[in-house]
Amino acid sequence: MATAYEYIERNKRRSLILLALFPVSSVLFAYAAVLGFYLLWGLLKYAHYTNVFSFASLWNQSFVSAHETCAWLLPFCFAVACFWAWVAYRQGDQLVLDSVAGVHSVSRWEEFDAYTALENICLTVGTPMPQLYVVEDESLNAFAVGMHPARAGIVVSRGLLKSLDRAQLEAVLAHELAHIRHYDTRLMAIVITCTAFFTFTGEMLIYGTERDEADDSWQGLANRVYFHSHCPLFIYPGFLLMAYGYVLAPLIRFALSRTRESLADAQAALTTRHPRALARALWRISQDSRIEVLDGCRLIGAMCIERPQGPDRFFDRLSGLGHSHPPVEERIRALNDMDGLFDGTNQR
Repeated sequence: MATAYEYIERNKRRSLILLALFPVSSVLFAYAAVLGFYLLWGLLKYAHYTNVFSFASLWNQSFVSAHETCAWLLPFCFAVACFWAWVAYRQGDQLVLDSVAGVHSVSRWEEFDAYTALENICLTVGTPMPQLYVVEDESLNAFAVGMHPARAGIVVSRGLLKSLDRAQLEAVLAHELAHIRHYDTRLMAIVITCTAFFTFTGEMLIYGTERDEADDSWQGLANRVYFHSHCPLFIYPGFLLMAYGYVLAPLIRFALSRTRESLADAQAALTTRHPRALARALWRISQDSRIEVLDGCRLIGAMCIERPQGPDRFFDRLSGLGHSHPPVEERIRALNDMDGLFDGTNQR
């Protein structure tokens, strides 16, 4: 139990560190953006009006102009970042739920088996009962949200409820409940809320309101930039906001720990006393884990019991989302060491 308590304390510390770093990094990035704007503006002005170029003069003028602008801009950016960090801490779980289309809460009488299974697990471990949500998708996956065990929720797909038997469903719910108890959900909600706001705003300025898979290519990006070229003021802040998300990517990698899934697996096996059920559930989920409504919410995919299938994008590789989960074979092997009955190769 000492290891579990240490892990929980580490997650709480990481949450506070990320909250503190968010306003600081926002201010530093805003200053760099303003200085870069004046350097670019001065360079264009020199190229247009004179052939004489002095980097020292350009740097001094840009530095003075940026200092004057940042005297009022940086306090404003710091205040906005602090406000959004507070929103992330207070309402991060609800913002994550609101970003997933089609999620709705269910009662005991609507999903009796799943509800009573979750209720029994909560009674076993002595934790408050989280709200049960269902996303209408025939694929198999699940994730948990919650800033505190007393105010949390577990989201499961319709396909998961249809495909798993009672023991496997209990194992999956116990796994997600372990994330809530370990405060993994608080950490991920803060990361998602702080990052997604700026990247989403940047994509809106660059891509507009309509976007398809072709926009992920360089040609699609160039077409969108050309489309917005009549108003260059959209392009510069759009790229800056997207770049800020990439700057935060190392923080996401810092927040993601692949051991969180292994620890949740072990806790679920300890709770249900049925490692084989979780191993079978993981094997089934890995065959069809893609939930389409999460395609535009790649950060939420890192919260799922198995990462949704799909090609890695540049941000996924940079932030570590492409490797946010241990291989399912490795997880099944670890559960097999506990049980010794199921290795994922003799599924009936």
